[in-house]
Amino acid sequence: MDKRFIKGLFKDTAHIDQPESSWRYAKNAVINNKKGSISNEGGTELAGHLGGAPYTGAIKDKVLGKIEVSDDRVILFVKDVVTLLNPRSEIGIWENGVYTIIYNPNVASTGLDLNFQEDWPIEGTFKIDSKGDLVIYFTDDLNPPRAFNVDRQIRESGTNVSQLYGAIPNNIELLNLFPHSGDVPHVELDSVLTHQSSILEGGGLLTGVYYLALAYVDDDFVATNFITVSNPISIVEEFDHTSPTAKKDGAKEGSQTTKSIKWKVNNLNTEYKYLKPVVIRKMGDATEGFRLNDVEINSTNLELSFSGIEGSSPASVEDVVIDTVSYTKAKTIQQLDNVLYIGNLTSTQDLGYQKYANNIKLHSVTKPITNFDEFYATIDNLDSGFNYTRVNEYNAAQQVVDNTKSYRYAPNIFKFKGYMRDEIYAFYIAFILKDGTMSYAYHIPGREGFTQETYSAGGGNQPGDLWGDIKNLNPEYAKNFHFLDRVRTNPGAPSSQHRNMNYWENATETYPNSDNYDIHNGSVITGTLKGGNVRHHHFPSNKNEDRKSISGNVNVETAPSTISSKMPQTWDLEMTFEWSESHSNVGRIYESSWTKYQFNRASYKSNYRPDNFNVGAFTGAAINTTLNDNAAAALWDGKIFTADQQMTVEVKWNVWFHQKVVGLWAVIGDVQTKLRTTGDLTSGGTGGSAITVNHNTIANFGTGVGGCAGTYDDLNRQTSASSMIYLEAGQQIWLETKQTTSSKDYPVQSNMGSQVGCYAGTWNSYSSNDCGSYNCKSWIAFNVASSASTIPTDDYNDAKITQDVDILGFELSDLKIPQDIASKIQGFRIYHAKRNHANKTVLGQSVMIPATPHVAQIGVCEETANSPDALKILNTLKNEKEDFWNINPFTKNPSDYSKYPIMNIPGGSGIAQKINEEGYKVFSFHDFSLLRTHNSLSSATHIDVQYKVRNLAWQGPRIEQEKKMISKLKTNSSSGIDEIVQEWGWDSEFNCYPQDIKSAIFIGAHYVKSSYRMQPRLLNQKAKTYLAGDSIFEGKPLGFGGKLFNEFGESSIVFGLKDNHEIPCTHARSYPYAGSVGWTGSTDFTNAGQYGQQGLGFPLLTNPMPWGPGLGGGNVKSQDLIVNLKAFKTDVYKSIDSQELVWTGFEVLGNELEYFKIGSSAATPHFDTSSLSAVNGEIHEGIFGGDTYICRYGIGTALKPSNPHQESNPERAVHYHIVESTDNINFRHSQDSDSLYFPGAPARKILENAGVRDFSSLINSRYNSNYSELNNLRTAFPLPLKETLQDDFPTRTIRSAKSDSTSLIDNYRIFLANQFKDLPKNRGDLWKLSSFNNLLYFHMEESLFAAKGKQQMQMKDGSEAFVGSGDIFAQEPDEIIQTEGGYAGTQSKWAALTTKFGYFFVDAKAKKVFLMGEALQEISSIGMEEWFRDNLSFDLGFSGKTRDNPILGFGFTSIWDPKNKRILLTKRDLKPTAVLTAGLDLGNTSPPTIGKIILDSTRDVYMLFDKSATWVDLEYSNSAYFEKIGWTISYHPESSTWTSFHDYVPYIYFNTSTAFYSLTDKYPRPAFVLGVTNVGNHLGTTYGNAGIWKHNSDTNRGILYQENHAKAVSNADWLELITYSAFEVEFIHNENKASNTLISNISYSAETFNQQGVNILNNGFTDFFLYNTNQISGKHELEYMINTRKIGNKWTINKFRDMAQTSFDTSDYYVSSNPNILGGTNTGTTTTSSTNSMFNVAGMEETINLLYLDLTKTWDKQRKFTDQWVGIRLICDNKQNNLLNLYSTTVGARKVHR
Repeated sequence: MDKRFIKGLFKDTAHIDQPESSWRYAKNAVINNKKGSISNEGGTELAGHLGGAPYTGAIKDKVLGKIEVSDDRVILFVKDVVTLLNPRSEIGIWENGVYTIIYNPNVASTGLDLNFQEDWPIEGTFKIDSKGDLVIYFTDDLNPPRAFNVDRQIRESGTNVSQLYGAIPNNIELLNLFPHSGDVPHVELDSVLTHQSSILEGGGLLTGVYYLALAYVDDDFVATNFITVSNPISIVEEFDHTSPTAKKDGAKEGSQTTKSIKWKVNNLNTEYKYLKPVVIRKMGDATEGFRLNDVEINSTNLELSFSGIEGSSPASVEDVVIDTVSYTKAKTIQQLDNVLYIGNLTSTQDLGYQKYANNIKLHSVTKPITNFDEFYATIDNLDSGFNYTRVNEYNAAQQVVDNTKSYRYAPNIFKFKGYMRDEIYAFYIAFILKDGTMSYAYHIPGREGFTQETYSAGGGNQPGDLWGDIKNLNPEYAKNFHFLDRVRTNPGAPSSQHRNMNYWENATETYPNSDNYDIHNGSVITGTLKGGNVRHHHFPSNKNEDRKSISGNVNVETAPSTISSKMPQTWDLEMTFEWSESHSNVGRIYESSWTKYQFNRASYKSNYRPDNFNVGAFTGAAINTTLNDNAAAALWDGKIFTADQQMTVEVKWNVWFHQKVVGLWAVIGDVQTKLRTTGDLTSGGTGGSAITVNHNTIANFGTGVGGCAGTYDDLNRQTSASSMIYLEAGQQIWLETKQTTSSKDYPVQSNMGSQVGCYAGTWNSYSSNDCGSYNCKSWIAFNVASSASTIPTDDYNDAKITQDVDILGFELSDLKIPQDIASKIQGFRIYHAKRNHANKTVLGQSVMIPATPHVAQIGVCEETANSPDALKILNTLKNEKEDFWNINPFTKNPSDYSKYPIMNIPGGSGIAQKINEEGYKVFSFHDFSLLRTHNSLSSATHIDVQYKVRNLAWQGPRIEQEKKMISKLKTNSSSGIDEIVQEWGWDSEFNCYPQDIKSAIFIGAHYVKSSYRMQPRLLNQKAKTYLAGDSIFEGKPLGFGGKLFNEFGESSIVFGLKDNHEIPCTHARSYPYAGSVGWTGSTDFTNAGQYGQQGLGFPLLTNPMPWGPGLGGGNVKSQDLIVNLKAFKTDVYKSIDSQELVWTGFEVLGNELEYFKIGSSAATPHFDTSSLSAVNGEIHEGIFGGDTYICRYGIGTALKPSNPHQESNPERAVHYHIVESTDNINFRHSQDSDSLYFPGAPARKILENAGVRDFSSLINSRYNSNYSELNNLRTAFPLPLKETLQDDFPTRTIRSAKSDSTSLIDNYRIFLANQFKDLPKNRGDLWKLSSFNNLLYFHMEESLFAAKGKQQMQMKDGSEAFVGSGDIFAQEPDEIIQTEGGYAGTQSKWAALTTKFGYFFVDAKAKKVFLMGEALQEISSIGMEEWFRDNLSFDLGFSGKTRDNPILGFGFTSIWDPKNKRILLTKRDLKPTAVLTAGLDLGNTSPPTIGKIILDSTRDVYMLFDKSATWVDLEYSNSAYFEKIGWTISYHPESSTWTSFHDYVPYIYFNTSTAFYSLTDKYPRPAFVLGVTNVGNHLGTTYGNAGIWKHNSDTNRGILYQENHAKAVSNADWLELITYSAFEVEFIHNENKASNTLISNISYSAETFNQQGVNILNNGFTDFFLYNTNQISGKHELEYMINTRKIGNKWTINKFRDMAQTSFDTSDYYVSSNPNILGGTNTGTTTTSSTNSMFNVAGMEETINLLYLDLTKTWDKQRKFTDQWVGIRLICDNKQNNLLNLYSTTVGARKVHR
C-alpha cells in the first residue's frame, strides 16, 4: 500500500499510531514542489554583502533590523559589533543584490551616533510620501522612535554618507519621529539702556498682551512642538515718547493701536530649515493664535515682527499649549489605514534631579531703578494736565523724563517683573531636554530656619504686648516667621545663612520618605528633607533695609511755580465799551427775535467811567491801557463778555435807539433790553442756564426826549443800576434787545454823541444842549476782579516727585548638574508656582486712611444744628444719636481720633509701657487689585505697616458742587404761613448743601521704614468688608461698633482692628507751621496754608521743601501709612506637585550651561547664577519674572459729612503713592467720565467728581486684566510625589494623524495628546502591534486583542452593511479569547508575522504557536504539540524580556517564503558551555574568586570575576561561555501542516515579493583573510557573517552560507571542504499494526532532476536507515544495483538487518526460579540496550545514537525487522545538487507468528 506525503510533519502520537500520509521527521524539505511531493529545498547563494570590502565585506557588522519596502528593496540597520571604541551604526539599502550605505555618521570625528545596539533589535515600517520619497519609521526600544527620508538622504548627501540630508552633521536628533528641536530658541526684546526698539509704530495691533511661540519645521514640513513661548508683551495705545509719561496708560481690550512688535530670537538650530512662529494674543477673555509665515533659518539669530496687518492665518492655541506627545522609547510600531501606531512606550521626564535640587540655595537680590517714574506735580499739571505750560515744565525749564524708569516700559515688564516683599513663593527648576521637551520641574526648598524664627509667635522676647493675641490665631502653628522679618528675629545672622531671605515652612505638608528628598551636593549626601516640613521661599519685607522697595527719597524737591506767567492773567480793572454808529442798519433791532447788543469800540482809554460803581476808585487818573487791552482781547468779543477764570464782575449799561420818522406822524413802538448771564448772582453758585439779571422797556417810542427831538430822528434811551455777577471760567454776560410792538421802521442801535442837539462830552459833564439829564452815548461798563488774586503768586510751588526703587529678584547658588543628567539636557529654566489668591499671604498693599469715630445724629450738619426749620426740610431718618465712623477722604488731625492704650516702645534703655494716645482703629484700604476683582477678604487676619509716608500736601483748587433744586422754608408775608419754596442753587442753612468743596492732594515724598512700634495689628474678627460708594453700612454685626458712613464717598475696603491693636496717630496736621505757607502769626493762619479747606483758586502746595527735622519745626504736614493686608496661613502651595507653574523667563542654554555641570570642562564651574555676566547674550542682573509691579497709584476719596459737629462741605482728596501690586497699575484706563483716575485725569477733575461718580467702584475700576498675565501658557509640570513615577506605559498605544497623500506634511510624525489607548494591565506588556485583514492587533504578553472599527454585518437580503464609527480607538478592543489568565499572548515580537493566510505568532510562555486567520488556530497542536512544549523554552533558563532577541542569540524570528508558500520559524538559543557551568555559583553563596561566575537576574546577565578582581559582564557572543544552538521549522498554511526542520538558524530574515533572504552570525570575524586562508583553514566562505544570502537556490542545494568568492582555493577543493546540509525525510509504515509483520524491502516513488532540469536515472537519496521499537539498521549508503534498484517506477531497497547492540541481561526482571512456558527456568535474556536511547534528540536534530548500535555484530545475529510498524528515514546528502521529489513509499511485509 503506497504511502503519500500530504499531511505534514506529525510527532504527537506513538509510532504505531502515526497518522496516514504524515511523516515523522523531515529536514531541509519542502512540499509541493510538485503537487503531492516532498522535496529537498534549495540552498543559499550570495545576494550581496554588508560593507564595501571586495572579498570579506564588513566583517564587524551585524544587521539589527530590516524594513521591507517597495520595489523589492530592503532597508537594513547595521552595527559594528566588534569595535569597542566609537563603534559605528549605519542605515543602508539592499536592492537587486547590492547593499548601499545611506547614512553612516562618523562617530569618532563628530561624536554623532545612531546608537544602534545589538541588545535592541530594530522594527520599522515605511510609506511613500506626497513627493514620492521613501520614508521609513523605526524603533528599537532604546533610542527615540525615528523617521528617515531615504530618498532625500540619497538626493542631498550623495556619496557623503556621514552627512545627514547633506548638512554638516551636528544634529542626529533630526531623525526623531517625535520632532527633536535641538537648540531651543531664546526670545528677547530689542532694547538698550535708553530706549527700546521692539514696540514700534506702523502696525495695527489691538490692545492686549502678546506672546511669541516658536517651533521648528524641517524639510518634510514636520514641525516640532512649540518649544519656546516668550514672556508676554503688553500693547497699549500710547508710545514710550508719550509725555507726560503718566498719559501712557492702558486701554480697553481690543482697542485699535498703530503698534507692532519686533522680537529678537537667538540660539537657533540651523539644522532645521524653517522657524514656525505663532503669536498668541490674550485680549479680554479670548486667547487667540496667529500663525505667521514660516521663516527660513539662515543663522542662529533673526528678528521676527508682528503688526497685526500682515498676512497671518488663525492658529489653534491648543496646538501651542498642548504638546503633540513625545516619548523617549517605543517597543513596537505598525501602520494601518494611513495611520502610524506605536506601542509600549517610555517617557523620561524625570531625570532624577530632585536630590540635587534640594541643595540649591536661593538668595534675594534687587535691581535698582533710580529716578523711578518721575512725576512733575506742578500747579498746571494738577489743575489742568499741562493746559497752560509746557509738559513737565518745572523750575522754569522743560524737564525730560526717562521713560525707561517704570513698568510702562516694555522691556521692564518683559524681563524685570519682581516679587512681592514679605510674600511666599515656591520655586522649581526644570531642564530642557535635548529634544526640546521639558523634564519634570523639581522643587527648590526654602532655606533652613533659625531657632527664633520657629518660636511661637512673639517668642524670643519680641517687643510688644500683642503677641498673645497674635499667637491665638493658631496656638499650635503661629510662629515668629509668619509675622516677623529675619532682621527682627535674627539680626546678627550671617548672610551666608539667611541669604537675605526669611523662613517659611508648611505646617501640615511634609516631604515624602523617598530618596528623592535626600540632599546631595553633587558628591555626597549631606542631609535629608525626608519627613520634614515642606519649605518655601519667604522674601524679605520692607523692614529689611537692604531689600526695601523704596530705597531713596533724596531726589524729591520743590521750586517756585512758573504758572503765573502761563496761567490766565488775573484781573483787577474797569473797562467800558460803546456803540460807534449813530444810525446804521448794522445795529437793526428786529421784532421777531432777541438780538445781542453790540459795543464795537473800547472807550476805556478816554477815561470814560460809568458812575455809581460800587467797587473800585473812579478818578480821572490814567488807566493802564496795556492791561485793559489784554483784558479786552481776553474777555470781550463785541457782544459777549466771557470769563477766562473764576471772577466777580460788576456791570452797568446805558443804550440809545434811533428810529427814522416816516412823514410827520409819530412812530409808535416799544423796545425791550435785558442783561443776561450764565453766571450767578450770589457767591457760591455754579451758574449754568442763562438768566435775566435786569431789564428795561422803552414805551411809546418816538415821543422825543429832552432837546433831542428832531425832524429826522427820534431818540430814546434805556439804562439801569449796576449789577454784581459771579462767573466761573467760560461763563458769559451779554445784553440783548428786541422790538416788542410793531412800527413802520425798525429801530437801530444809536450813539448820538455826534448828532446835533446832543453833547458828546465826558462822563458826568453835561451842558444845556444835553439831552436833558441823559448822556447820549450807548455803552456797557465792567468792573472785573479775579478771585485768584487773593493768593500771592509767591506762594505757588511746584514739586518734582522721584524716588529710587528696587525690584526684588533672586539668584541661585549650589546649582550643580551631574554629568549623567547633563548629557541628556541642553539647558534649564526656573519656574515659580502661580500665586493665586488662595496662596497669597499678602492680599494687597495700599495707603490706609483712618476713619474718625462719631456719636451724633446722622443727616444734619453744623449749619442746621440749631435750626428747627431746617430739620423740617432735612427730614432725617432718626432724631437720636448713633455710633458711626466717617470714612474720611484723608487723615485728619490727631485730635479728631479717640485715645487708646497703645504700647510705647522707646529706643535705648527705655521701658516699654502703655500710654493713652490718639490712634487709628477703623480705616479704609484701597488696594487696586482687590477693588477691581472683589476677591474674598475672608482670609485676611492682620495688617503690617510697611512705610510711614511723608506727603507733599496741596490745598485743592476752588471747586464747587453742582447746583441743584433746594427747598427752603419761608413765611408768606401776606398769610403769615410757612411755605416751602424751591430754588435752583446751593444752600447750607436749610439743606446742608453749600457751594464750596473742601479738598486736598497728597503725594508721597519720603517713605520711611515703619518703626519697631509697628507690630502686626490683628483685624477684629469679621470687621472687614467691601464698602460701596455713597452708602451707609450697618457695621455693628461685623464688629465695627457702629455704622460706616460713606455718603458721597468712594468705594473702598474697610477694616476694623482688634481692641488694643490700634495704631498710634502719625501726628500730622493740616494747619501751617511757623514760617510756612499761610502762617500769619502764632495763633492765626489763613486757608492758604491749610489743606482740606475750600480752595482759593489753583492747587496750592502747603508744605514746600526743604522740610526741617521732625514734625514740630518742620513742614511735614501730612503723613500716611502704607500697609500690607495679610492673611495668616499655615500652608501655601500645597502640595508641591500639584502647582500650576509660571516660567520666570530665565533660562541657561549653550555655553553658560557648562558652568553648572559637575566635572565640566569650563575653566571655573561656579554653580551660581550670580556669577553669570551674561545669559543668552543679555546682561545678567538677577532672576526676575515674578508677578509684582512697583507702581505709583493714584486714588480719589470723598465724603460729605452729615452730622451736627461738622460743616456740610463735601471733602475730597487725591492720594498718589508708590505701592507693590500684582496689577500693572500704570495701565489702568478711563472709558468714560465715570472711570477717571489720577494721574490719567488732572487732580481737579478727580476732586470735582470723586464720590459723585464713584471712580473706585467695581464697575468703574477700569483695567485690562491681560496686563497682569504671566508666562504660564506652556510650562513644566512638577515632579509627582508618589514613589513610582509613571514613566513607562507598557500597555499604551498612540497613533499619528492620518496621512494625506496630497499633503507636504508628514502626518506620521504628528501625535496628538489624546490619541492613545491603554490596554488592560492584567495581560502583561504590549509586545507587538500587528495588522491583518484591516484590523489592528494589540499583542500582549498573555493575550491578543483586536481593535474594533467598522464591522461588517450581513443583512437578510444578502448585502453587507458596516456599523461602528470607524475609529478603532473609540471602542475598547476585543480580547480574542477570554480566559482568566489570558490566552494567545506573545513574548516574541520578531516571530510575529503577517501573511495572506493570517497572523502567525509564538507564545513561548505557553509553549504554543498560533495562526490568526478567520479564527484563532493553535497550530502547534497539529501534530507537534509535544515537540513545541519541549522546545520553546530557552536553555539558559533565566526569565527576562531580553530573551526576545534572536539577533543577540536567544529569541524567535520568522519569515514568509513566497516561493514555497511556507512560514519559517527559527529559534535561536545559547547553551552554557562546560566552562560557564564549572564556574557558575548560581546562588552567589561563596566569596568571589578568580573565574567565579554569577547571574545578575535583574539584568539577565552573567558576570565573571576576572583576573583583575573585577566583576565584568560576559558577552553572549563569547563562545568560550556560550554555544549557539537553535532550530528552524516550517509551516505550510495552505495545507495547515508542519513541513520540515531546516539546518539554517539565521539571526535575521527579510523577503521580497519572490524570495527570502537571511544573515548568519555562525562564523568568526573574520571568516576569511586574503592570503592567509587556504584549504587547511578555509571555512567555506569568504564573506561569512557579512554575506546576504538568498534562499531556495536551485544551484546550491545543501549548501548554506558558503561561497568561494575570493577563489583562495579551487572550486573543486572548495566543494570538498564545505559542509552540506542533507535532505532527510522519515516516515512510518503501520498499515499492518494489528499484527507483527516482517519487512523485507522498501520501495519509494521519486523523481531526480539534474541542474539542467533533466529527469535522470538516479535513486536520488544517498542513505537510509530503518528502525522499529527495538531494532535499527544503522545508516546505510544506497548503492545502485547493490542494495537498490529501480523496479518499474519505484526504487526498491533491501539488504538491511537489525544492527542494534544486544546483551545478555540477568537482572531480576529476567531471572526466576519458577518454570517458564518451555518447562525450563529463566536465567536471563538477550535484549537490546536498556541504558542507551536509540536516537540522540536535541531540538530539531534526531540522529542515531551510535552507542545503541553494534556494527560488529555477526551475520547470524543480524535479525530481520519484525514489528507492528517500521520507521524509515531516507537521506539525500545533496552533494550531487539534484532536485529530488519524493511522492510515495511502500514496504514489503508479511505477517509473522513468532
